[in-house]
Amino acid sequence: MSELRHDPVKKKWSVIATERSRRPHDFTLEKCEVEPQRESSNCPFCYGNEDKTPNEVFALRKGNERNKPDWYTRVIPNKYPAFRIEGELERSGKGLYDEVSGVGAHEVIIDTPEHSLSLSGYDRKTMYNLFLTFRERIRDLTNDTRFRCIMPFKNHRIGFGSAIGHPHSQVIALPVLPHILKTKLNSARMHYRNKERCLFCDIIEEEQREAKRLVYENQDFLAFCPYASSFPFELHVYPKRHRHNFAGTNESELHGLADIMSELFGRLDRVLQDPQLNFVIHTAPPLTNRPGKPDYWHSIKQDFHWHIEIAPRLTSIAGFEWGTGFHINPVRPEDCAGYLREAAER
Repeated sequence: MSELRHDPVKKKWSVIATERSRRPHDFTLEKCEVEPQRESSNCPFCYGNEDKTPNEVFALRKGNERNKPDWYTRVIPNKYPAFRIEGELERSGKGLYDEVSGVGAHEVIIDTPEHSLSLSGYDRKTMYNLFLTFRERIRDLTNDTRFRCIMPFKNHRIGFGSAIGHPHSQVIALPVLPHILKTKLNSARMHYRNKERCLFCDIIEEEQREAKRLVYENQDFLAFCPYASSFPFELHVYPKRHRHNFAGTNESELHGLADIMSELFGRLDRVLQDPQLNFVIHTAPPLTNRPGKPDYWHSIKQDFHWHIEIAPRLTSIAGFEWGTGFHINPVRPEDCAGYLREAAER
């Protein structure tokens, strides 16, 4: 019989449809076949083509000369941004409706100089450089008091072939809090108010105790398939040390994060053959004093806990999901975790 499982963080339900239970090869057989874009002198993200992109806003590089080769990661403004950093933040009402000017930031992180490198092929150093770059961009964008949310993310093989195939990620800063993040913040605050404990720390303790959904852990991080997974092989990565924002991650923890993320992407590749996926870093909003809001997320350092969500795109959203907000997941997260544990390299 199917199970309805509730996510205490997102405050939403998932349907674990065990009657539809499927094995990993069922997903890989249905996976859309795509052709990787070949490296080309025309690729604006490759070495030597730095003049084909907007001027970089940040880079990890060997030397100090901007917009030149010899970089490890490179950050540039998105050429077609969803939000622009120029302009004044304005809020207005349109009758019943609210409107906010599209002020923000939309940046592209070029993950690596290697054009055809797959996510599962990132070594620990490449992964470390990527997350170090995420951290530095969050730190910098936090200084802009117009921004309420800063979200780094990666779309791996999503829409492949319609855009630049060179490995890249993105960071978007918003002048408003997205509903999903606001729900998480409220869940964390209410849990702390009622129990004087961090909700995410409680989840870590429970997942370690049960161990059924645990996939991998190292000294600093824990990875597991969440109890109320919305998607098959969904993964969450939590730092073991309580901290509300990713910007506070230290160098040792970045190495631990590079280890666990490299391990997870390698296992997903072995089980699902390099699936399309998204991953998102959920970090606390900038703690800027807001006029008229003296208690603006005042307990966030105690109650929120930054984390990463990884969502392989193996199923589609149909009418039921759209109408109810419930996701149907045809594989128990306990089974997904088992497959991924078995995929560890011996």
